[in-house]
Amino acid sequence: MGSSAEHVLAVVRRQILAGERAPGDKITEVGIASDLDLSRTPARTALAALEAEGLIEKREGRGFTIKSISVADVTKSIEVRAVLEGLAARTMAENGMSPKVEEKLRDSIAMSQDILEMDAPKSDYIGQYQEANTIFHETMMFECGNELIAHAFERIARLPMTALGSMAFDRSTLKRERMRLTVGHSQHVIILDALTKRDGQRAESMMREHSHATLNYGELFVRQEDAKQSKLAQVPRGTNGLSATLD
Repeated sequence: MGSSAEHVLAVVRRQILAGERAPGDKITEVGIASDLDLSRTPARTALAALEAEGLIEKREGRGFTIKSISVADVTKSIEVRAVLEGLAARTMAENGMSPKVEEKLRDSIAMSQDILEMDAPKSDYIGQYQEANTIFHETMMFECGNELIAHAFERIARLPMTALGSMAFDRSTLKRERMRLTVGHSQHVIILDALTKRDGQRAESMMREHSHATLNYGELFVRQEDAKQSKLAQVPRGTNGLSATLD
């Protein structure tokens, strides 16, 4: 998936989870392309990913419909994913990394660091960050040295917000969102350090914390003075009023 499609995916995913696109609403690649001022190709790719994640479903004729997702659905999915990702990190730390795996993880971190160090990030920088994030998480899961962990993950892969490296991005609060991405990047650095030192307990605990960020980091980064406005913006429309953010 290209960076433009990753950007669309992160933005539209957040809109759905925040209730800005209500359950039952129609969503099309033409509409998304128009809303975000881009071509239909990344919109089409992002919609396919959203369908795979279980956030939208194909409707008769053209387009998709927003599915009804509850807070409980997302919480359960992310809790299970966090356990599996933590176990994968512990396993990789205890087994040791191959040079190829370590290179992938370091390249991912270098990608996200380059993006965060830009004085004026490009418009699709969130898509580039999403790409780096996905590389990190997929490498951890599928190359940890225990194929049964990845097999267990595949059983839940289509549940809401369980896609590895999945993110939701709010374009209206760029400064705060960039801060969250910086925290996520820093956690990747800490996890890699634990891996290189073969510290399984530290790698597992940090990876679980990092995975749980999808549920609670949004609220942590809401400033006190605009907390009320943030809560009002997240009032559910239907049942999708979630505050999912960074994975």
